[in-house]
Amino acid sequence: MQFHGVLMYYLCMLRVSIADMISLNVRTKKLKNSELPTSLYQGMPEMAMALMATIPCGPFAVSIPGENGLRRGYPIMKAAPPSADGFVVVYRRTLNGRYEAATVLYQGREFEIEAFIAFSRRWVERNIGMPKAISGRYAYFAPAREEWGVILRDSGYVGWDASEMPSEITPELRARKQSPGSSGIIARIPVYAGGKGQSEEILPVFSRTEVTFDPNPGPQSDWISFAEYQRIRADRARLPDSIIPDFHEWLKLLTEESGFKSWVFLPGMLFGNRIEWWGDGCRRRTEHEGLDFATGFLHNGEICGIPEGVPARAVADGEVAAVLDDFIGKTVVVRHPTISRPNGDIFHTLLSHIQPQVSPQDAVAKGQMIGKVGKSAKAGAPAHLHLSGAWIPRTLAAHEIRMDLIHPAFEPVALANFNDYLP
Repeated sequence: MQFHGVLMYYLCMLRVSIADMISLNVRTKKLKNSELPTSLYQGMPEMAMALMATIPCGPFAVSIPGENGLRRGYPIMKAAPPSADGFVVVYRRTLNGRYEAATVLYQGREFEIEAFIAFSRRWVERNIGMPKAISGRYAYFAPAREEWGVILRDSGYVGWDASEMPSEITPELRARKQSPGSSGIIARIPVYAGGKGQSEEILPVFSRTEVTFDPNPGPQSDWISFAEYQRIRADRARLPDSIIPDFHEWLKLLTEESGFKSWVFLPGMLFGNRIEWWGDGCRRRTEHEGLDFATGFLHNGEICGIPEGVPARAVADGEVAAVLDDFIGKTVVVRHPTISRPNGDIFHTLLSHIQPQVSPQDAVAKGQMIGKVGKSAKAGAPAHLHLSGAWIPRTLAAHEIRMDLIHPAFEPVALANFNDYLP
């Protein structure tokens, strides 16, 4: 483990995760910014200096979990604790609505966050020695989708206390992997101890996750780094070659029927984006699962929203696998059984926020109208058409497909990236 990261010109950024913000009810859209706390406080024991000392530096932020019901961590509070045996991280609410670490309170002093990270590194080196991985020791976990979503946003880093995690894959972990709300994987992190002396007391540190795709994982499975996992994940997100010309035809027709010359894509509308393009531009709870078609240029140069009632058409031949409720209207899931991969995954397209005109098990033809763009009075976003592509395992039956499985952190389903095929 290296304290200083690979690229020194990057900052070490610490923030409160979306999962903890939701748990604390500080991301609700029912409250105005003036009604939300300007600061949050996370009390930590002195031994957690090792965690602060190992915060990775990079073009990303990481989080130290609170007690949000997903995993035991260090409590995050809306009011400063009256006293603390260790130290308190103070998070300030920023203009984008996130809470980012600004200062640390320790022994009557207030440190800027970067200064305290440097201080904690010196404290760790002096008192317990630079953390070193214990050879052959790992802590295993079966993350829930919310947990794995946080890890994905944190570039694979976790700041969990490995001493409270199993050192082997237990029956409970295997059961959790199959439970509702699971990400569908088992992962692990290396276990660290202080470099001074012969003690193997486990330290809470930031470490990067390792993953295996073995359906029956064990220590001897093929465990890969998070960077390799990201490469495989990006490869799985590739569109099938056969759908690309169909998508181009579908997009051309959608553009014409919307009365547009071309589309406007704001930050937040593309696949993988992490902010909402409407309202206050809040951070999304997960990466965006597809494309949002909401705004375009009219032929006279004016910008206009997509008209309600525009036809939503099938991208390619297929059959309706499911019609699901979404947060504006309904989503029509179209299975394309002739487009598959050797591992058994079948390609699906999903058209969301529409008023459907088809039912499950209906056969649909390329270009067939399967619904109309609509808008619910209860929705916070303007009318728009959302398109997702997903590789779904053949073993997942049509009646088992649910909206919460079309999720970047549900590993068995691979979401497809249309971004590179936009004009």
